[in-house]
Amino acid sequence: YIYTYTLYSNMATFEPAVAFAGARPGKVFKLGNQGLGYYHDAIQAAADAESQQTAGAETNSALEKLRKHLPQSWANCTSLREEYLKVDPKLGCGLDLEASDFGFSVAGVQAKPGQSLKAGDVVVAIEYRLLAGLSAPQMQASFVKRRQDGAKMQVATLEEVQYLSTLDPNVVECWDNQHQRYYYFNKKDARSGWTREEVSSSVGTASSSSKEKKAAAPIDLASFLSHGFSQQKGVPAPKKRKKADASSGGKDESDLARQEKQRWDAWNAGGQGGYTEQFFEKYKNCQSNPPKPKPDKRLQGSVGPGQGMEYMARWTGSQNSFN
Repeated sequence: YIYTYTLYSNMATFEPAVAFAGARPGKVFKLGNQGLGYYHDAIQAAADAESQQTAGAETNSALEKLRKHLPQSWANCTSLREEYLKVDPKLGCGLDLEASDFGFSVAGVQAKPGQSLKAGDVVVAIEYRLLAGLSAPQMQASFVKRRQDGAKMQVATLEEVQYLSTLDPNVVECWDNQHQRYYYFNKKDARSGWTREEVSSSVGTASSSSKEKKAAAPIDLASFLSHGFSQQKGVPAPKKRKKADASSGGKDESDLARQEKQRWDAWNAGGQGGYTEQFFEKYKNCQSNPPKPKPDKRLQGSVGPGQGMEYMARWTGSQNSFN
């Protein structure tokens, strides 16, 4: 048998200790060939690395879900990350925060308890509760409610967020495979260019054109409640009477229509109508199912019900049951 011994020349893989002083990542406490202490544990190190990768993937997935709720103009900021809040029972969190349109901007960080933030960052959410877009009292109440040691904060750079919010949301960045470079496309007017400024809508042109437009008249509340945004209808103009035709006896269309109405009223006088009267007169004696005459059975050998004389007439061959 051949035994192979591995000597750890690197002291980083072994840390001597007289007694167990708590768990340490990637190491195991045991009595080994170098004595009692903490030895490097490959299995534990692999498990820690895997847990870190899993935690990083979960964090990225949570941040991607958060981006869907951020304003579209700066939802794709590259500085968005996740940090953990440190809260001391006596000193608090040691942060100087100011309310802004993007969340709580960090104005200063105290030495204790020490945070992984710096001045110029902005806390856009805490425990994935969005702070951007809230008023100052709402923002403060949401932060205080979740302010505890180890709370997750979603942080971005204030400078980047402010810059992205000023850009035109209709301009998107695209890749030109032929020239191997980025270009910009305006979705609103279908313009493209190599720089964002070329395709961005000109604010000065829009403002000058708006000044040229005449100021609209104030909206009357009564008119708005009656007609809405549609224009109020004016008084209808009187209809022009058409000239009378010689063939109609000097009568215009209104006179002819009035005469035709009188004729129909006379036809339907009495609530019954001339057509109905003619219909009743024509079909006065008509019946839908007239009754059929009953045949006389006296000459057929029957003298009454239940007598049976018809059978006798049939047996004797006589045409008269009385013979």
